[in-house]
Amino acid sequence: MRSSLVVTDSRIWTAETEYAVAVAAAEARMGAKVALAAPEGSAVAERDLGAVKFVPLPGQEPSRSPADFVASARAVAAVVRRGCDVVHSSRPTAHLMAAAAVGRRVPLVHLRGSASRPSGSAANRFLYRRVTDAVVVSSGRVRDWVVDDLGVPPSHVRRLFSPVDTRRFTDVRPADLVSELGLAEGACIVTNVARLAPVKGHYVLLEAMARVVSDDPAAALVLVGEPWSGEPEGLKRRACELGIDSSVFFAGRRDDVPSILAASSVCVTSSVGSEENSRAVSEYMAAARPVVATDVGVIPELVRDGETGLVVKPNDADALAGAILALLADRESADRMGSRGRQVAGTEFSQEAFVEGLESVLTAAGVGG
Repeated sequence: MRSSLVVTDSRIWTAETEYAVAVAAAEARMGAKVALAAPEGSAVAERDLGAVKFVPLPGQEPSRSPADFVASARAVAAVVRRGCDVVHSSRPTAHLMAAAAVGRRVPLVHLRGSASRPSGSAANRFLYRRVTDAVVVSSGRVRDWVVDDLGVPPSHVRRLFSPVDTRRFTDVRPADLVSELGLAEGACIVTNVARLAPVKGHYVLLEAMARVVSDDPAAALVLVGEPWSGEPEGLKRRACELGIDSSVFFAGRRDDVPSILAASSVCVTSSVGSEENSRAVSEYMAAARPVVATDVGVIPELVRDGETGLVVKPNDADALAGAILALLADRESADRMGSRGRQVAGTEFSQEAFVEGLESVLTAAGVGG
């Protein structure tokens, strides 16, 4: 049985953390014995990792403290000495930490699910080109950075979209949002799933909805996402200023996202940056919902404009409103886009597709079964 170790220095739950956990889960589904190492007390430690064993790292801030870095590197080295066939690293500090701990004893695979551009320094080029056996990236843009900025051979870089459990979004009973949120009967529900952070572009979406509601009074916006950066108070005030407070509903963090999506007419991502892993868009498509999304990060690689949804420029409320109205007005086209999106999600974003892609990466890196 193969033994695999995934290392991250992240203390909070981010898209990068989620990508690392997805790799650990994929390895477990392949039948490997998998451990995930992260700082003790980090967000990973609080998650149910299933068959994946959590290994606490003693260093709390290895990116800032040399002592924490050394302590964590030693802990990683100890796990490798007990028997390990491959090490995956997530985030720059963990990459360096894993390289220091592993040397050339076992293959090192680096995971890049971040929107930050890697440093093109000589040291980083050496790390990527001489010490790292393969790089797995979540988007084509990140792949280009790794190849162009660091000189990594394209054959050593593989794009794997962040996976979703597509089975959660089939045969789902729609949520009764009319009763729960007090929506008007026959409301056309526009749904956005995202934490209420500035980068997610909620203020632009509110501007767009003011135009949508003006043209289609039956439209209602449902915002699903945990509070962030003082929100939703500011968003609520802005909705009132725009005169659409009766058409905007804040659902908070939800565990029944598949049911909410099933009740939605259109699903929107209004992000103005980042999005190298866009789980929301992938889930919209898995739920067979027509998508309106901004042209940032990996989104234009996920959404086929005019085929599975509509892609618009970020920070453009008029373009966002026009796309939403177009899908609300043409239900036949919207349904066709949703159906096609589900097909694409099943073949490209599923856990099975991720496992298959990761297996090929490991085989190319010389990792046995």
